[in-house]
Amino acid sequence: MIKTLVFLLSAAALLPAQPNLMPWPSKIALKPGSLPIDQSFRIAFAGYQEPRLRAAAERFIAHLSAQTGIPVPIDIVQDPVQATLEIQCEHAGEPIQKLGEDESYRLDVTEKHARLTAPTPLGVLRGLETFLQLVEPGAQNFAALAVSIEDKPRFPWRGLHLDVSRHWMPIPVVKRNIAGMAAVKLNVFHWHLSDAQGFRVES
Repeated sequence: MIKTLVFLLSAAALLPAQPNLMPWPSKIALKPGSLPIDQSFRIAFAGYQEPRLRAAAERFIAHLSAQTGIPVPIDIVQDPVQATLEIQCEHAGEPIQKLGEDESYRLDVTEKHARLTAPTPLGVLRGLETFLQLVEPGAQNFAALAVSIEDKPRFPWRGLHLDVSRHWMPIPVVKRNIAGMAAVKLNVFHWHLSDAQGFRVES
């Protein structure tokens, strides 16, 4: 009995750590090892590009720096070989985000490189949030767990409601809630701005 328990514990120690992801992806395969995160972290784009993608990459690097305490420079390189994370977007999405758009993505992380591919910019946004969730502190540094993920939302409408008319909320609180929505891949923001108790829009 004791030998069996020791064997099971030893076998469990060899398995990759379970990532803390929310929501859980449609498909995920854990790999051994992890991708180190340090000041040399760089992003490169391939395929379709637009200002929204660059803004998302800069926001991602800022969040990564805040999450790890590592001052990662906002430096988007041209050569994917020089990049830690390569982002491949196939084509443009809707000019204004629309319900039912393709939000799928694929994220592959190894010990040396990460690659995020998506049909549209929305999929890139979702994949970047997943990558941030994969970054965890280790014995000596921060690292992203090595995984292969294929993900798409189960429900097209994933919303959060804020009633700032009846319950006043400062702008930083609203922005923090929107950032939290992005982190867990919600896509509809219900904002109750006016009622008998208050009118929060200048008119």
